[in-house]
Amino acid sequence: MTIIMLAAGTSSRMGKENKMLLPYKGMPLVTHCCMQALEFLEDHSSQTGEACRLIVVTGYRRQSVEKALLPCKAFIEKTPERLEMLIVNNPDYRKGQFSSTKTGVAQTEDGTPFFISLADMPLIGRAHYAALVPMLEGHQAVRPFCYLGDKKVPGHPVLHSHLLKEIILQYPDDCSVSRILRQFDVYEPLFDEPSWIKDIDTIENYNAIAD
Repeated sequence: MTIIMLAAGTSSRMGKENKMLLPYKGMPLVTHCCMQALEFLEDHSSQTGEACRLIVVTGYRRQSVEKALLPCKAFIEKTPERLEMLIVNNPDYRKGQFSSTKTGVAQTEDGTPFFISLADMPLIGRAHYAALVPMLEGHQAVRPFCYLGDKKVPGHPVLHSHLLKEIILQYPDDCSVSRILRQFDVYEPLFDEPSWIKDIDTIENYNAIAD
């Protein structure tokens, strides 16, 4: 099992702040999100015996983001050899999120299902990842949905079959995973709990979650 954590964006709607480094529960936001992913992967590896990997895609202010990931590296060192973290830089991060997605997907191992997750969604924890895993059977992807008012909104993380790796990589950087998934059998579970759609794009978003 692999989780691709996208942490390359420019935080353009945050003013001068790099949202990846905003404090959340005593650590930078990107650290918290990656630790949640690693804790899930540790559990999954222990239960299944699989080798598991977290791929963190950096870009904007990469040195600061990578420094913030040092606690994650320390966590890895205390776990069995089946758990790994790979940090990969996307030099073309300004082309948009799909460019970073492809950078991460390219690093996944053939035959391995993978999540695409966002490092600005701190309410996503190990239980969210675990809930989606059994739903992939018989489908090509699993994408959680949640109601926002009377509107059904897609969320993250999204779990993909290994069969989608080469398909995603063949698309240009101006595409999106959402557009690609329209062509495939995607299971869309509906959840009442809004964490699946709570990302941080603005200071107001951050203040609402941090409080």
